Amino acid sequence: MIWDLLFILVMVLVGTTIWKLRQQSELAKKMIEQHCNKLELQLLSFARSRFNYKLGSDFLQASFVFEFSSDGDNNYQGTLTLNGLVKPRFQLPAYRLVDDETPFF
Repeated sequence: MIWDLLFILVMVLVGTTIWKLRQQSELAKKMIEQHCNKLELQLLSFARSRFNYKLGSDFLQASFVFEFSSDGDNNYQGTLTLNGLVKPRFQLPAYRLVDDETPFF
């Protein structure tokens, strides 16, 4: 009887963790897409790089790596770090800006 209750408790905890990881991943993808659109960058790929478990209000801390392009020729890697589902922190390298104006000859 006690082993059944422990098994159910463990399964609930595992299910909750998986659900939170999925929710965090979906939010991160949406935030990365919005950030790239705001900066007029082309998003190329997106992946979770690592996550940490911590006790407290910031239950899961995760980093997401994404690749983007500013000019269509070069690609760069950026990082989004999330604490739980809040406190996003973007880190982008210096990238080449595209000049839309045509030069005068």
